[in-house]
Amino acid sequence: MSTTAAVPMEVTEDDVVGEEVLRMSTDEVNSRTRLMDNEIKIMKSEVMRINHELQAQKEKIKENNEKIKVNKTLPYLVSNVIELLDVDPQELGEEDGANVDLDSQRKGKCAVIKTSTRQ
Repeated sequence: MSTTAAVPMEVTEDDVVGEEVLRMSTDEVNSRTRLMDNEIKIMKSEVMRINHELQAQKEKIKENNEKIKVNKTLPYLVSNVIELLDVDPQELGEEDGANVDLDSQRKGKCAVIKTSTRQ
């Protein structure tokens, strides 16, 4: 005894839309196609706008990466000796009080230099 099960046919969305279109009048079908054409135009313009924004963002990212690359490079530090000084703490006199400047206690030579950066 073999029994075969009846396989139900699947109803797809296309079948429902097809039946709906068959029941409509010609004017209704034409108006629906115009509405769909308008929606397609709107969606295409949205896609173009988003692609344009994407391209602009990519350009900004590229420019920012270039700026980062340029700013990461270290500049040359150039200095010029302006004046050489002989420092002797006894010439200045002694300071009284609790605060003592350690720099004023040093002996020897010192230099005044002017620095600038060269790109």
